[in-house]
Amino acid sequence: MRIHCFIAASMAVFFALLGSEALAQENVYPAKVKSLFEKTDASEKPGYSDVPLIAVPQCGKTSSLVKSIQKAGAQAVIIPETEDGAVLREMASQWDGAAIPDGWVKEKSSFSILFYKAVAERNIPHTGASPLSEEIDKGLMRIDGALSGNNELYRKSLVFKRAKHLMDNILTIDAHGDLPCCYDDGCELGLRQVNQVSLQKMQEGHLSSRVLISYLGQKGLDDESSRKAFAYCDGMIDQILADIDKNKAWCGLAKTEEEAIRLKAEGKKAFFLGIENGYGIGNDIRNVKHYADRGVVYITLSHLYDNAICHSSTHSADTTLGLTDFGRAVVREMNRYGIIVDVSHTSSGTFWDCIKYSKAPIICSHSGAKAVFKHDRNITDDQLRALAEKDGLVMVYIVPDYMRTDKKDATIDDTMEHLMHCIKVAGIDHVGISCDFDGGGGGWGLNGDNDTINLTVHLLEAGFSQEDIAKIWSGNFFRVLTSVRQAQENSL
Repeated sequence: MRIHCFIAASMAVFFALLGSEALAQENVYPAKVKSLFEKTDASEKPGYSDVPLIAVPQCGKTSSLVKSIQKAGAQAVIIPETEDGAVLREMASQWDGAAIPDGWVKEKSSFSILFYKAVAERNIPHTGASPLSEEIDKGLMRIDGALSGNNELYRKSLVFKRAKHLMDNILTIDAHGDLPCCYDDGCELGLRQVNQVSLQKMQEGHLSSRVLISYLGQKGLDDESSRKAFAYCDGMIDQILADIDKNKAWCGLAKTEEEAIRLKAEGKKAFFLGIENGYGIGNDIRNVKHYADRGVVYITLSHLYDNAICHSSTHSADTTLGLTDFGRAVVREMNRYGIIVDVSHTSSGTFWDCIKYSKAPIICSHSGAKAVFKHDRNITDDQLRALAEKDGLVMVYIVPDYMRTDKKDATIDDTMEHLMHCIKVAGIDHVGISCDFDGGGGGWGLNGDNDTINLTVHLLEAGFSQEDIAKIWSGNFFRVLTSVRQAQENSL
């Protein structure tokens, strides 16, 4: 799967426009700087500098910290004292690490607190611990803590720098976020509040796109209830689109991979639409086309209870039962109009029926591996292999209830364990990421969009190549979306 390098793409377009008459750039430097400039240009290697930039706060130990950082092989940058948290947060986007004296973060020092806040929210590797910084880590559910010395800081900062560079030069997508469920509580994309999903946190975590979900719980199956379900689901899509439009300077709606690439090149975040619970279709099959026209990329067929489409994995009359007659018609229509069939939350019977009846690849948009933790929301190795054979994928979450026995202790390592098992069974081409933030997802080290950088760090440390990480982060999902759209074209 290709890695989307927007710098390279821009240069290719530039030279294509110039055609065969393209000329090399001619620099005429002032004589006073010519020698220095030419020496610097000649020494620079392709790509980016592998020297990590370590922030050092202005304090009594600044000089000694700078010397030890330079001795370790990194470049130090001294941050002058300020109480402007926004300025510190902006500067922190350039830091690969931070050298902080032990005990420096104190309650009576606004600069130390705001400096550490900028470091902690971006998950920047750092040295230096204090009782207050440890309390902040606990509140943010950070698990890395302070490193033991500048040599270790150098090594961790190198990986962190690689992770940032990689995520900034590929598409990344978290395919399931329930922020719209928080609209009634005053949350929205442009507000950095208690919500785990926000534009600010996406920026801090280097996440370029995500699917926003129109979710609805299961109620009655009579005609009136079904009409209300459709109206509610469609109304939530209206709210999502209004939220995106309100923040259009920073983001946009995407329906294809190409549109997400364009938005990223413009410096904006891309949002896709999804529906959780096919109950939102109501009992009118024509609503499938309606949602396709609105830009919905996938529909999760059920939630916690059986509906008119299929049986659920949780509160079901019989999990061996699958699609209803209406459900098979819904799957056909989803294939026809290019909407991905999502079987997270569905019964085993529904899963196997979708494998049988869908003419296009299917996904589990937010699930885990049952071999790692036995729960009805996770899927078996046989199901993983079937997804791979269908050219579909499973996208792994961090939902404590579904990942381990001790829910309160769920960490990013649990997500990695489920992810690694899915890769082992299904293959690298059939996995992805869907944390389920604002919908029950979140744990230590992975508790919001700003923490998604940690997943890339873990993947690099596990030895995955940049190409494979690009597949996990978006390549596999967009391959499936493209396949489903191609199946649509063949059926029309």
